[in-house]
Amino acid sequence: MPAFSSLGLFSTWFYNKAMGYTDKLKINTDKCVGCGICAKNCPAHNLKLTEGKAAAGSQCTMCYRCVNNCPKQAITLLGKEVVRQATI
Repeated sequence: MPAFSSLGLFSTWFYNKAMGYTDKLKINTDKCVGCGICAKNCPAHNLKLTEGKAAAGSQCTMCYRCVNNCPKQAITLLGKEVVRQATI
């Protein structure tokens, strides 16, 4: 049981830490083509299409799936431009 307690504490810590970064998710609406790939790949359902463009909510967990899968490099986290996209 101690491992479960530690996991719970880690999850709480990570959630609180990630919440401090949710305002760092930026979508360049000039680059966004509204393909929906980001929304489809977001495990937190933080992204949705609004008026034909991607829009972010406040539940980002910083998984970078939206950044790595955006074909137009329109989404950034903790930076002003996408330097490299990773595919794993």
